[in-house]
Amino acid sequence: MKTLRSRPPHDTLQTALRSAFPVDARRLVVFTALILAVIQARTVVLYSLKTHVALPGSLTTRYQRLCRFVQFPFPEALFPRFALSFLPPGPVDLILDRTNWKLGQQDVNILLLSAVWNGFSVPLMWTLLPHGGASHSCVREALVERFLKLCADRKIRCLLADREFIGQHWFRFLDQHGIAPCIRLPARATIGAHGMPVWAVFKNLQVGEVRVWHRQTRIYDVNLRVAATKNAAGDMLYLAYRGHALPNMRRYALRWQTENLHAALKTRGFNLEDTGLTRPERVSSLLTVVSVAFIWACVTGEVVARRTATKVKKHGHRAVSVFRLGLDHLQDLLLHPSGASWRTLSTLMPRFEG
Repeated sequence: MKTLRSRPPHDTLQTALRSAFPVDARRLVVFTALILAVIQARTVVLYSLKTHVALPGSLTTRYQRLCRFVQFPFPEALFPRFALSFLPPGPVDLILDRTNWKLGQQDVNILLLSAVWNGFSVPLMWTLLPHGGASHSCVREALVERFLKLCADRKIRCLLADREFIGQHWFRFLDQHGIAPCIRLPARATIGAHGMPVWAVFKNLQVGEVRVWHRQTRIYDVNLRVAATKNAAGDMLYLAYRGHALPNMRRYALRWQTENLHAALKTRGFNLEDTGLTRPERVSSLLTVVSVAFIWACVTGEVVARRTATKVKKHGHRAVSVFRLGLDHLQDLLLHPSGASWRTLSTLMPRFEG
């Protein structure tokens, strides 16, 4: 009888994911096959993936199974709990952002809630917006409320967001739920009882200077602190926050992790924009697949980085990210199947069992 370590990767990964995703066995089979296929092919186009998935039947049969799979969303609590298991215990720093593209005249617009995680943010939950452009406050609130309900055991230290995510109702919502904002303000935002525009409060800043308003003030009808700084390019950052200025400035800089996540899901990784899917439930199912593949690649990249010396550039970051290290390694193992590669893959899966 074959041992677990000599089993094909599809069987091993399916076993590893079963406890985190207790879904119908047939659905789990396709889910596992898709994760392996998107890593191997670095595409999310179902018509192309039909030649990569380890499923029985003709190409037509395989393609039909993939199309049926994405029609039905996963139970909502499964993925965020799975993703949070890779974060250290304790409070999380959330990031709210959007990623969007067009397919013909159709907008695919994803409001994404993620958490700060080792150079990349890890996706947690999302909402497909039925339009292009910014989200409404009620949609953001519903997304955060879903997270609070399904992941009640996780405290939120703060929520990082760009200047798109502002408004009186939204700031009140965060305040009522005890979520500390760390949100960039647009220059036109007003503060204080007299409604002074924030740009006028922080005039004549020097590059690199951090200036803090001397006391709490009303920002979108909530008592918060506000600080400002200017970078070398002359861009101004006006930040609304609680606590002390410098820790919040450093924390806000981590918001760029979500840009790294978007790049990994799209052009630098799985080319999510190439999908021809536009219906929300189908995009959501596909995003779950890609997000699991993303997490696996990052976890694998950490293992590879510990084993091998990686070049570090002058700015202190790796020349190749842990995501790319892991994705390249997993893809290489899958494209060169052998007993040795299967055994190596099996050693990279136990953390999925959570």
